[in-house]
Amino acid sequence: METGRLAVERVSGKSSVTRCFSKYPLKFIVPTKAGRSEIDAVWIYTLTYGGGIVSGDCISFDITVEDDCTAVLTTQASTKVYKSVALKCSEQIMDVRE
Repeated sequence: METGRLAVERVSGKSSVTRCFSKYPLKFIVPTKAGRSEIDAVWIYTLTYGGGIVSGDCISFDITVEDDCTAVLTTQASTKVYKSVALKCSEQIMDVRE
């Protein structure tokens, strides 16, 4: 089950997020101002509701970064992974294409 999808393409000569979809338990934040303005890069923060990955969470997202584009994918802090309950496994899958 996919919980997110991102696309970064050139728009007006700059790297830009052209697609940003996420659903629970994943959320993307794309700030309008991050980093120095002379650097052509788009910043994307990933967050999870509940402060981390909890028992049974399945986070699966893909990112496409077109030629001549730069994307910085990061989190606001370290991602916590909580102990599994009743043998419910959690997973995180990230598929990146260029």
